[in-house]
Amino acid sequence: MLLLQEVQMLQTLHRSLAKSIPESLKVYGSIFYINRGNPFNLEVLVDSWPEYQTVITRPQKEEMTDDMDLYRNTYHIFTKTPERLPEILESNEVINWDQILTIQACQQGLHEKIKRVATSKSIQIEYSKRCLYMTEAILQLKSSKKRIFGRSHETAVQNTEEFRSKVDHFKPTFLDVSHSELVNNNWKFGKNEKSLRYIKSCLQNFPGYCLLNPEGNPISWSVMEPSCELRMAYTLPEYRGRGLTGKLMNPYMKYLYQNKIPFYLNVEDMNENSHKAVRRLGFHAMPCDWHEWKSIPTIFQ
Repeated sequence: MLLLQEVQMLQTLHRSLAKSIPESLKVYGSIFYINRGNPFNLEVLVDSWPEYQTVITRPQKEEMTDDMDLYRNTYHIFTKTPERLPEILESNEVINWDQILTIQACQQGLHEKIKRVATSKSIQIEYSKRCLYMTEAILQLKSSKKRIFGRSHETAVQNTEEFRSKVDHFKPTFLDVSHSELVNNNWKFGKNEKSLRYIKSCLQNFPGYCLLNPEGNPISWSVMEPSCELRMAYTLPEYRGRGLTGKLMNPYMKYLYQNKIPFYLNVEDMNENSHKAVRRLGFHAMPCDWHEWKSIPTIFQ
């Protein structure tokens, strides 16, 4: 694999990956922020250049110093040739299989390939699949040449002033690092020191959004990750059933559109309330789904 570092090459790759949305979303979103200061110190690997078939984004080596930090030790993959993926991934120069790590992708047909590599190395793999959601405006990135978004986003969210007049007892605003512990304590996949460190880094570098109650405390929120995915969404139990998802997401989505930041999210298959909520916001389910593999070497089992 080749390490792609030259700015113009990364920009060219990013434009090319847009043509493969939604399957390329994980690497596309990661390279979006790599091209804008690279706040998470990620790097990009390709199997060849300029005619690439496989792209992997991962943290730079100096970022992966904790062998048990699966939040930081995260790889995003997109490939046009899934049949060749095992020979690429089996190299420890590409994936550090000696660490606890996470692999994410938005492509069907990769599970057996990744499982084959893990089995050959006697590594335990935990696999999960969820429904991938995007808006029509983000899908337009696939064919847009002049603008990052088409005009459809202008009707995808409510007018911010109209929103504020309807819920003036709740204040929409950005999350900051002081909210990290609250987010961590209520994140299904968090609740530990490593996840807290990860959430702090996300809130320091990417836009997270929340609703504040009259006392100034967050009661509903969502956080953006390094791959431009919206995660960790949560509403305190006593505020559920009031339609706050839309009241939070409408101004958040408007901000992201206005600042030309791509975004998407996933919903667990059995979470019917969340499926209904995101569809009301204009999100569409993608046929390729959202996939994650957690790798746990024998030494840590």
